[in-house]
Amino acid sequence: MDKQYVSVLVESLEKKLGVLEKIHQLCQKQAEAITKEPADFEEFDRCMDEKDGCIQELDKLDEGFEILYNRVAQELKDNKALYTDQIRRMQETISEIMGKSTLIQALEERNKRAVESAFAKERKEITKGKRSLSVAMNYYRSMRGSVDAVEPQYMDKKK
Repeated sequence: MDKQYVSVLVESLEKKLGVLEKIHQLCQKQAEAITKEPADFEEFDRCMDEKDGCIQELDKLDEGFEILYNRVAQELKDNKALYTDQIRRMQETISEIMGKSTLIQALEERNKRAVESAFAKERKEITKGKRSLSVAMNYYRSMRGSVDAVEPQYMDKKK
């Protein structure tokens, strides 16, 4: 087996780590956008779209890695001593990937709570605005009808 296949496996894992780093940065941008006053939902959505592209890239990397690994797995097991450095690098990279994935999951959970809070705040503001509008309309209606019905109370009736 050619050492190039094993090198490609290492490169694939390193690319995956790079994509995860980009996702982590996008999650941080989302956190900043949602915690602003007022929340910047457009920036949040832009980051979400970019993350979607990154996730698709991760899926492709995973598929390619799995196909290639299935092809060379037996060779790696049979000749561990020959590929010690590459195997060690793959293990280190996988460990970094797992750490980064855990960090991203925690950040995603915080972002989810922040989004729910921002939406609740927006709903509260909308409800408050509707209530204010309703009170103003009721006042307008009642005052419109009362102008004709109520005569002046303190009018000098002397002639």
